[in-house]
Amino acid sequence: MDDCLERWGAEAAAAASFRIFLAKHGEYYHPGRVEAVIGGKPFCWVVNVAVSAAGRALLPKEYAILKKLNQEFPRSYVPEVYAAGTEDAGNGRSIDLFLGQWFPGFHEFHLTRSAAGTQPSIILWDAETGHRHLDPGQTRAVYHEVARILTCYFSLTTLEAIGAWHHAAGDFVVKVSGSRPEVRLVTVRDYRPLFRARQEAGDACPDLKTLLETLLIFLLNLGIRTRLDRLDGTGDMAWSDPVAVEATVTGMLAALAEKPAPFELPLPLDRLFRRYLAACSAEDLLEMCRQIASTVFPQGSPERLLLENHLQEHAEILAVVHSRLGFSQDAALFSLKAAR
Repeated sequence: MDDCLERWGAEAAAAASFRIFLAKHGEYYHPGRVEAVIGGKPFCWVVNVAVSAAGRALLPKEYAILKKLNQEFPRSYVPEVYAAGTEDAGNGRSIDLFLGQWFPGFHEFHLTRSAAGTQPSIILWDAETGHRHLDPGQTRAVYHEVARILTCYFSLTTLEAIGAWHHAAGDFVVKVSGSRPEVRLVTVRDYRPLFRARQEAGDACPDLKTLLETLLIFLLNLGIRTRLDRLDGTGDMAWSDPVAVEATVTGMLAALAEKPAPFELPLPLDRLFRRYLAACSAEDLLEMCRQIASTVFPQGSPERLLLENHLQEHAEILAVVHSRLGFSQDAALFSLKAAR
C-alpha cells in the first residue's frame, strides 16, 4: 500500500485509521473495500481475499494478468494492482490476497424482470442512491462499452483475449453520472489466444485471413456472452434485449478503428471487418454460434439450454445488423469465401 500511496504523495502512516467493508462474496474471492482519509483526501482500495483452493489457485494468475494488461495497453479499464501475498489465518491455515484499485461510484448491473412474461431490462445496483433501471439509451451504451473494452484488450498480433467473463458474476460495473455511462471490468480470470495453434506459435504475427477469422469468432463469442445473465444476479438464466446485438457490433468496431494495424491492410481494419461480417449469411452465423456454444458451455448447462432456444433469432439479428448500420458488401474487393 505504501508504494501506491507514494504515487499520490501520501503515506499510509498519515492515516488516522483504515476502515474495511465486506463488499460481496464471490465464487473465488471475498472482496473488501478499504477506506482511509489522508491529508484530508479520501483513498479507497479493494482487497481480494481467496480462501478456497480454487480462489487461491486463481489469485496469483489474475494478479499477473492485471499487471500485464495495465503495462501493455495504453488505456486502462481494469483495476491497477499494487501487492499480493499470503497471510497466516491461524490453525495451520493461510489465505491469499491482493490489493488493487477500487472504482468509486461504479456498481454492478443485472437483468431483471418487472413483470412475468416481460422482456428483462437492466437494473443498476446502486446502494448509495437507490437501485434504478437504465433507460434504452443507457442500456445500449453499456453494451457498447462492454464490447469496446473487451476489444481494446484483444491483441492483433498474439490474438490473445480476455476470457471466462460473466455478467452474472458482476465482472463489469457501471457509473451513471452524466449523459453516457462509464464501464469498468473489475476482474480478469483468463487472458490467452483464442486458438491453441496461436498459443503454440508464440508471437508470430497472423496473416489477414487468420486475423479476420479470429475477429469473427471473438465477436460471436462476445455477442453470446453479452446477452447472458442471471435475473437479479442469482436467479434463472436470462437473455438480454436484441439491442445488445447492434451495440456489441458497434462497440467492437469502435475499438478496432482505434487500433494500429499489425501490418499493411487494403482498408482500415474496422472497415475490412465490416465487409467480412456483411458477407456472412444468417446460416453461416448460426452454424458458428452453435459451434461456439457447444465448445464453451457444457451439454445440459443452464446457459446451453437457454441458447438452444435463442441462437437462431440471435444469428438472424446479427445477419441484418450490417444493413441497419449501413455496412456495404463489395464482392469484387472482399468476400467471405475468399477470406476464409
